[in-house]
Amino acid sequence: MRAMDSDPRVSKPRLPKPYTEEQLSFLRSHISGFETRTRGHVRGDAKKFALDRANDFLLRFGLPLDLQGVEEAEPRFREQIYNWYKNTVGRARRKLGGRTRPKKSSDKASPANSHNTITWSPNLATPTTVPYATPIETQSAEASSSTQPIPPTQASSQLQFTFQSSVSVPITVPSASAIAHKVTPTTLREAFLAHSMNPATLSSFIESYVLSHPSPTPLTTIVHALFNAVTSLSTPANSPTASNTDTIFSILQRFIAACQYFPPTLVHADVSGPLAGQRALQIALRKSSVWSPLSASSGHTSIADEMERIAADRQRRKDHVQWAHIHAAALELRMLSSGYHHRTAASDMGYGVPPPSGQTFSEMMVRDAVWESDEVEWVAGIIVLRAIIRTGCIARKAEYELLLGTYERRWKEIKDEARQALVTEVLLGARDDLVRLDETRAT
Repeated sequence: MRAMDSDPRVSKPRLPKPYTEEQLSFLRSHISGFETRTRGHVRGDAKKFALDRANDFLLRFGLPLDLQGVEEAEPRFREQIYNWYKNTVGRARRKLGGRTRPKKSSDKASPANSHNTITWSPNLATPTTVPYATPIETQSAEASSSTQPIPPTQASSQLQFTFQSSVSVPITVPSASAIAHKVTPTTLREAFLAHSMNPATLSSFIESYVLSHPSPTPLTTIVHALFNAVTSLSTPANSPTASNTDTIFSILQRFIAACQYFPPTLVHADVSGPLAGQRALQIALRKSSVWSPLSASSGHTSIADEMERIAADRQRRKDHVQWAHIHAAALELRMLSSGYHHRTAASDMGYGVPPPSGQTFSEMMVRDAVWESDEVEWVAGIIVLRAIIRTGCIARKAEYELLLGTYERRWKEIKDEARQALVTEVLLGARDDLVRLDETRAT
């Protein structure tokens, strides 16, 4: 008997793997992304997507217990994940088309051998794939003595597949809309902060959210999640101008990379595909560049209400400056140079040399902000001006110097010490950038 137990030629039934609900949710959340790529024009893109998700699973949860110590465990696991995605999507398409996969002769087991052989329902495409079950599902399955396979006529609107040994374990795979509802703004914010998350996975998260929240501008929430990711970072106390600039760059770069995976069906403000992300960011920056102070409280408000109003106003000022940091980083990454801005004659706007494509709006904001009455607008303006200088050309150096001189005069009028310290460091940095412009830029 022991010899037979160790003989690899003896087929032994295997129970479904005890995956946790968190692990199942992770795998299911990428079904829509895999299905989208199976309809694409790039050969092997869907398989690469599935193998990448398997790598993400290994990084997040580690190797399943039943594969630990097995030879070539990781390649086997990756192939299993790919087969699982392929089978799930294929079966869903067959059900939508009202078709079922015909039975093979090998699927018909004799009654004498039915207890020791593994049979798969006609809904599955590949008999070597082992589906996943939660511990609760596994325990309930083991408690039953014998369960008949689920007939195709009894299939519900949800997708199911069955593993059959001496027991039958149905596993429900949520629809694409159900998966999408699990992606929230908080999930998206954490995704932007996750250094280990690759662009394809982040894109899949974004597409899932957009799928369940249709709108003419569905990426608005995504951009605000990006903003929340930036604001959740702590600013170094000894460098008020840093505002995690390096991290802002990295978060924006993750967003740019994820946008490259957007399908043509993803549309934001009549712009589709990869450029939809840039369009969404441009709209958000335009809105955030307009400062509107809170109305003054009436004389009949309580002290608590007045304190709440002051706290809200203080937070809005912080947000306005943070949006300016994002605006500046987007300029340096050339994210605003996509031709969506309407070009105006340079002479009409007072430019000796026209600004680069896509930068007109930013320069208008900088020129106007310095003449506004609220000092928070001066702070936002100088932050964006420095980015313009860093990406500008030497032919416009005289214009930059005039603008910089105007902001330097405003610096003396800033009353808030923290904002004045911030502007001081930005002004000094902008002066250094002007010097480097002489050394490195050509007309």
